[in-house]
Amino acid sequence: MAENIHPQLALRFFRKPNTDFASFHTGHNGQLVGRLRQVSQGNLVGWLYLWGGKESGKSHLLQAAAQLAEDSGFSAFYLAGEEARNMSPLLLENLSAFQLLAIDDIHLLLEDPAWEEALFHLYNKLKDLGSALLVSATAAPRQLPVQLKDLESRLMAMEVYQVVALDDQEKAGLLDLMARQRDFSLSEEVIAYILSRSDRTLGALEAVIERLDHQSLQEKRVITIPFVKKVMSW
Repeated sequence: MAENIHPQLALRFFRKPNTDFASFHTGHNGQLVGRLRQVSQGNLVGWLYLWGGKESGKSHLLQAAAQLAEDSGFSAFYLAGEEARNMSPLLLENLSAFQLLAIDDIHLLLEDPAWEEALFHLYNKLKDLGSALLVSATAAPRQLPVQLKDLESRLMAMEVYQVVALDDQEKAGLLDLMARQRDFSLSEEVIAYILSRSDRTLGALEAVIERLDHQSLQEKRVITIPFVKKVMSW
């Protein structure tokens, strides 16, 4: 990565809880996680393109990479495409100063020619500076509706990884991990019950764990199937 000098920026990276690598259940994404860790720790310059479904975990991975980069002494920033598309593409002019930049849901920004142009120039600046760029989208680069061909070719030249969503067994492991990180445990029977009744998206499962954690602390109760039934109204 580039040397750790950059102008004072008004922008800063706000960390979200439980979005580091330790809280990510790797599943079939071991190679990708290892590569992201390398890049975030400055060992190898990286230009990574992640794609997968809405609940595949790609947003979690980009935030985890930005957090690890900061912890490793590098300047890092995470930009959510959902929020950025309501702003001016001039926002990108300051982002080339970061040593690791993660742009989530980049496909949402490709609906606007002005954003495509700004992304193209940002890509070139980061490349010249030797910084790391991580992006995510819901489709592989070849399938994106990119109008600016120069930008399309640059996205296609990145290392491309599909983020593989967790299967049911891996989601059981994720529930166990989320519980342990909050200092409580779930039996296999409770985990199976949650998976049989809850929406299985990652966001929904995390919401269940947070609710059970909060209520069990309030009531000083062990989390059993009857307790889950009562708390979740199942």
